[in-house]
Amino acid sequence: MTAEARDLVPEIRRGKIYQDVYEKRSPDRPALGEARLERARAVGELLDFGGSKARDRAFRDGVFLLEIPDELDVSAGDAFARQFYQGPDAPPYGRFRDLASDHFGDPLLGFHQRINQIEQFLLERRFWAATYPPEITALGESLTRLSRQVLRSVLAAVGIPESDWRQATGGCSECAGSYHLTFNHYRPAHEDIGLNSHKDDGYLTILRTTAPGLEVSREEHWETVPTDPDCFIVNFGLSMEILTASSRLPVAAIMHRVARQREDRSSFGHFSSSGCLPGEDEGVYRYVHGSGLERVCGSRELIDENDYEIYAGTDAPDAAGATSRADGRPTGKGAHR
Repeated sequence: MTAEARDLVPEIRRGKIYQDVYEKRSPDRPALGEARLERARAVGELLDFGGSKARDRAFRDGVFLLEIPDELDVSAGDAFARQFYQGPDAPPYGRFRDLASDHFGDPLLGFHQRINQIEQFLLERRFWAATYPPEITALGESLTRLSRQVLRSVLAAVGIPESDWRQATGGCSECAGSYHLTFNHYRPAHEDIGLNSHKDDGYLTILRTTAPGLEVSREEHWETVPTDPDCFIVNFGLSMEILTASSRLPVAAIMHRVARQREDRSSFGHFSSSGCLPGEDEGVYRYVHGSGLERVCGSRELIDENDYEIYAGTDAPDAAGATSRADGRPTGKGAHR
């Protein structure tokens, strides 16, 4: 890797990933206006932005709106997001509150309450069919196929040879990467920001939200993202930023956060990352013109180091339903979802 290319790669080490944007991450920096995002629709194997200028802007921003395909029903996901945290007295999805990380043998998965307002149910694809009701598994698989469509369109646009796509994306170009579904609830009674500012670790995130609260950092200031019930919000992550930084059209990883919520807010999202099943980490790569793919780090390494920067760990609720910690230090790993 050339010195110039190396300078563009985030340093995947604790305390270093965000070293150039720590000031921007301060929760005291308010949002200044509304983000006007580019809008695309999925047509065949491609994304249609209505022109290359809009496409290039979306890639530089690291975020855009994607019209929800007519054949993709999001209603079950919306219902799950509204119920999963309520407990078994709220059928059919409230029972998932009782499935914590020990049920799956992975500290990233299951139900978690964070030190921010967010509480989540996060599950990796290999557990979907055995854990979720059929309608939620079907939603996850539909989003996986949509993610592949978006990703392949991006790879073609930035000029990475198709023969390198599978290795470059850890299988995501073939629906064979690591995928997570997260369902999120923001607790208005919990005094904190909705979710700390961060970049996602993977290639891209498909987010469904119908309530305001999401904010993005563009052009040196924060902006609110307007809600559109007919669109997903697609944002790119660190793996995509690393992969494309030396390409003809670099794609940014957008820094985003959720503002303090005064009312209940729910959302759900789908994450595409390089394959990192136990013992089968496919790694994160940079594409350098003239020399091809160069490995930067492990996929799980990127996830773990980024999570540490986003959360101060996961707290168990006390008897009153609030979270607490004795010394303010991390008690476990988060999952920046």
